[in-house]
Amino acid sequence: MSDPIPAEPDACLRCATAMTNTGVHRFRVEGTSGGMKLFFGEWAELGEDMIPMEQLVCPNCRRVELRMPASAN
Repeated sequence: MSDPIPAEPDACLRCATAMTNTGVHRFRVEGTSGGMKLFFGEWAELGEDMIPMEQLVCPNCRRVELRMPASAN
């Protein structure tokens, strides 16, 4: 049995259903967490950065896909 081949670019790779675009969300990367945040407070966030990611969700199998938005450089 072979996997379904997506017919469109935003189709789910698992079930080939059209995925729903939920928009661009910003995700926090780097920085510190846990005990370091407790001791250093806001200073612990100096190394953190936010990156935009476009989120697509499959309404059939609930697969989530993240990708760089087209407007990101």
